[in-house]
Amino acid sequence: MTDTETGTRTAIDAAATWHAQLESPTWTGRGSARGSRPMPSIAAPMTRSRCSMRRSPRRRRRSPRGCRRTTLIPSRLAAAMRPARWRLAALGGGGALAAGLALLLVVPSAETAAQIYTTGRSETRAVTLADGSRMQIDRGSRVTVSGARSPVIEIVQGAASFAVRHDPSRVLTVRAGGYDVRDIGTRFDVVSAHGRVAVTVAQGMVGVTPIGGASADMTTLHAGQALDITTATQIAARRSIDPARVADWADGRLEYDGAPLALVAADISRYADRPLMVDPSAADLRFSGVLTIGDGSRLVDQLRAVLPIRARAVGGVVHLDARGGG
Repeated sequence: MTDTETGTRTAIDAAATWHAQLESPTWTGRGSARGSRPMPSIAAPMTRSRCSMRRSPRRRRRSPRGCRRTTLIPSRLAAAMRPARWRLAALGGGGALAAGLALLLVVPSAETAAQIYTTGRSETRAVTLADGSRMQIDRGSRVTVSGARSPVIEIVQGAASFAVRHDPSRVLTVRAGGYDVRDIGTRFDVVSAHGRVAVTVAQGMVGVTPIGGASADMTTLHAGQALDITTATQIAARRSIDPARVADWADGRLEYDGAPLALVAADISRYADRPLMVDPSAADLRFSGVLTIGDGSRLVDQLRAVLPIRARAVGGVVHLDARGGG
């Protein structure tokens, strides 16, 4: 910066300071040489007064009371003065203005920024959303939440259950494996793992639609119903469930009543080290009972203790086939 530019900036700053002092409520308005505040000599604003004149009964002179001061600011000083005037206004606004600024800064970020939740193999997590809905995240899951008034929740991996209060002015959307699940004031569970999406409803009603699909593509589920979707083929199968068993993983268990082995294997895959696959020789087997999740390492052993199956590890995948099969 040159000396000329430095001098100009100093003069502008001085003029801005003088202008702020003029607006101070403690300024008396006297124009005597000793009490007045000198105007900067370079590029200074010009001030003129318009007074309502009155005569004092004792002294016949004009009184400055009631004057209105108008400050004419040269255009090249306006930009320098605006920041000082804004700071003064912010201070004068007090707590109400401070709260307003906090609202402006926080709320938009809450509407746009996504919050990411991850859980380990042996932990679940409870989250209260901004709209008052409650979300329970299963073990080994990754979930993102964006939006405040109408949340959008994506289950990247794992499972989560939801308890949503009825509010016609907002819609909670759960996104999983290429599908949107929209609630209508309900309790439901969504699983997204290993190419499978499962939606189970404990109370109320939800609508399941492919992302970007039309309303005619929606499948409506009521309490006591579930929808199992194979994402690769987009084949969906509806089944009946016990509403009391929805999201039983929250209590550390998996409970089944005549469930196909393929469905049980899909659930176990969420907790085991490796995915499970049911071979054709065991495809017709069904399981009834309760499995304790723990850290997931003993789930296959619990299954083998009840069903006539064996487990073989082939290329990072555990194959379940009928005992004595090839």
